[in-house]
Amino acid sequence: MNPWPYGADWPQAAETMGLHAFMLLLFISMPCFSNGDQPMEEELITERNIQPPGSSFKINPEGAEVQEVAKKAVEEFNTRSNSKKYFKLLNVTSAEAQVTNLITYKIDAVIGKTKCLKAQDTDVESCVLGKKRRMCKFEVTFNPRNDKYELLHSSCKK
Repeated sequence: MNPWPYGADWPQAAETMGLHAFMLLLFISMPCFSNGDQPMEEELITERNIQPPGSSFKINPEGAEVQEVAKKAVEEFNTRSNSKKYFKLLNVTSAEAQVTNLITYKIDAVIGKTKCLKAQDTDVESCVLGKKRRMCKFEVTFNPRNDKYELLHSSCKK
């Protein structure tokens, strides 16, 4: 009768299993001894970099997005005004945006009265400027869900 319950080669099998267990333990602990990934230096966040959600922030008045919104505001201003002549955008002096479910733009701009009559169907950009200038404040919303702009408020001073 064999004294070993697992067969005659049980001591050899136990030795092999011990070696496998040792190798597995060594393999698992390798990341602890390696110098692989070093911790990255984190950028400090200062109070001036943090914008509360929904707060307004200044944007570049010369940026393409602001220029597009300002032109749309002037187009709508032309539709609503009682003037017989068109106005066109001359300069955006400052701009702010506020992002909620809509994007609200507050734009300060200089517009100029052109010599083109509204009764004529013309491209306002090609119209010759007259002498009158106005400082205007426009508030425009953009709804990204339907890709529509809306002029909420406009006020101009001579």
